[in-house]
Amino acid sequence: MRATRAIVAAGLFALLVAAASTQQLPLKHDPELLTRGPVRIDTVKDGLFVVRGPFLPCGTRGCTPNSGDDGLIHEPGDVAVRVTPEGLILVDDKYPENVADVLARVKTISTRPVRYLLNSHHHGDHVSGNATVRRELGIDIIGHRNIRENFLRIKQPGEPNITFADQAAIHLGGVEVQLLHLGRGHTNGDTVTYFPDLKTIHMGDLVIDGMPVIDYAGGGSAIEFVSTIDNMLTIDFDTAIPGHGRVMTRDEVRAYRARFAELNTRMRDLARRGVPKTAIATLEQARAQLKLADLGWDNTVSTTAWLRNIGAHYDELASAR
Repeated sequence: MRATRAIVAAGLFALLVAAASTQQLPLKHDPELLTRGPVRIDTVKDGLFVVRGPFLPCGTRGCTPNSGDDGLIHEPGDVAVRVTPEGLILVDDKYPENVADVLARVKTISTRPVRYLLNSHHHGDHVSGNATVRRELGIDIIGHRNIRENFLRIKQPGEPNITFADQAAIHLGGVEVQLLHLGRGHTNGDTVTYFPDLKTIHMGDLVIDGMPVIDYAGGGSAIEFVSTIDNMLTIDFDTAIPGHGRVMTRDEVRAYRARFAELNTRMRDLARRGVPKTAIATLEQARAQLKLADLGWDNTVSTTAWLRNIGAHYDELASAR
């Protein structure tokens, strides 16, 4: 597979990264401003679509008694739909309460049957609808072996019944879809789905239209996160579907990687200077100490989620000194 050859070339890519770092990239992220609304379909390329929404206040499930209101509009994970002559392949399925709406929208794209469901990682806003999809459609669910293990660990129903270690591929109706585990990052099971004929990837939460979140309980790593994005950039793509948000370009993914590396540098610098974790425990402290505003990450849909693990983020960078 082409992706395999690209990954093998990681050594050469290290030189390309060094060269790219000299190019001008926008330091500040400029996330899309969302407005409240229902589930919708966006066309990515011919035969590839993304199901986004619903767009809700407070969080990906809307406002609940235990949720705070950050004043922003949120959405559960982006679902990719690949159409082939022999049926459809889905990437993710959102929450259980979203499945009926997602499948109804998918039918407006094509009346062909859904043949496979792929998982980008185990988080509920992306794949807790698995059990419902399996019950409704009776199809196989494919995911990295760590995704299945995380499902079982947190006792979430709908774990993948077909797993792989590093890479897998589906061939359906003359279309190839590749599943690539390129390293730890958001979790230890992050999977990039590659549509080689369209030069497009679905990134899961390795890249989102907001601040990156590291799930340490789920095996994530801030340091390996950056190298995993580097591995992803070895793939031949020009279009990228994030875990949440608008479709991105390759340059936007490169810029995301650069600002994440800068965030890690700043966190490591705090540890080296002996700034204690208690000095970044609140959102206002973290914003000031890490200068999140100039990264564009001071008030994104995922900033408060990132803050929950800031202590572990600090510890990881402190231990890497």
